[in-house]
Amino acid sequence: MEIRLSGKKQGLVAIAGHVGCGHSHSLNNQVQDDSCGLSIVLSLFKKATNLSLKIKNIEFSGNDVKVTLENGGIGEGTARRGITPQEKKLAYSLIGKEAVNTHTLVLEAFGRIYGQGILETPVAVQTAIANAALNGFYLNYPEQFLRAKESVRGNCGEVVGTVLEIDGKAVSVLGTVNATIGGIGPNEDQEGNSIVGAKGEIIKTLGMDKLPTLIIEAMIYSGFSKGLTENTYFVRGDKEDDNIVVVESVVKAAEKCGIPIKYHESGMKRTKEALRNNTKSVAEKIITLGEKLKIAETSEEKVNIIAELAVAVSQDCGGISFMSNELHEEIGGAGMLKNIGAVINLVSTDEYFKENPIPYLTDEELERYLKLVLESVDQIFNRLDEANKIINL
Repeated sequence: MEIRLSGKKQGLVAIAGHVGCGHSHSLNNQVQDDSCGLSIVLSLFKKATNLSLKIKNIEFSGNDVKVTLENGGIGEGTARRGITPQEKKLAYSLIGKEAVNTHTLVLEAFGRIYGQGILETPVAVQTAIANAALNGFYLNYPEQFLRAKESVRGNCGEVVGTVLEIDGKAVSVLGTVNATIGGIGPNEDQEGNSIVGAKGEIIKTLGMDKLPTLIIEAMIYSGFSKGLTENTYFVRGDKEDDNIVVVESVVKAAEKCGIPIKYHESGMKRTKEALRNNTKSVAEKIITLGEKLKIAETSEEKVNIIAELAVAVSQDCGGISFMSNELHEEIGGAGMLKNIGAVINLVSTDEYFKENPIPYLTDEELERYLKLVLESVDQIFNRLDEANKIINL
């Protein structure tokens, strides 16, 4: 399949992928690699440009980390509570590796990653790597790529997009880094194809607010995993709110490629007050633990209460901080404009999770994910008029 840079200003189909730096845990024991969307976008950009994405250098200054790629791309992140010499040594082990699967790289170096201000240095390093990866494409091809910084207050992620020719078909492709200053996130108000702020201007320039769109999302372990015997792709799109033609195109693509797929019909339904209610629920849990801690007398009691509090903050809070309540009612948890497209996730099995408490994308699985995405694009083009009718309703 030929992938190259296009001379066109807009595509006819769109792909959007992001990384939520540090967004590894969520409510109801969901754990994820939230960088898969960016991995797909970076792979497409690399195939179109032949640029190297190898990490050339990692530098530290105070609380800051700077990553430089062989192609000249530069990205930065910060760790709120400073960076130890030992953490620096771990980060240096990533020099020479490809800046594609950013979550996997951080796991290789640090072993674990948590957001919500729990493990700030791994999140800061992931932020710097992801920002450098997108920055390199803009730096080398400024006439081909559009670029902006997240315009969400307190965030520092790169947003870079372009139009690619995929087997002669024009496709708008956008990569987003959702990253909070200090390595504390996640704040993903500019997730998916959200048109918030400066990202919205790029989306409109690329025509992505009116194109059938694939939102490429995380590899997860969650309630979806129950009963799976192999890691399986899930496509989500509400029949009323989203684009059923895009959903059906993904299902057809998976079947053609021999890739396991499930259509989760209710997985993207926008629900009024959903995130606000979840936020209140988590807050009540924290308040209850705080009240218990206030009257605790023994060390054993205090240790156990604090441990429960740590779980709530390091895991549950990732499922409420990632998006503003009102915005969530419009674009859902994956950040998707209505009538536009569908969301793809890779869902792992119970057996996989037993060996891998934090899922991560391998190079082999990335290639399979990419195969599914490219075939899905082809299938959408086969039904482009139908998909556009839903968009224009």
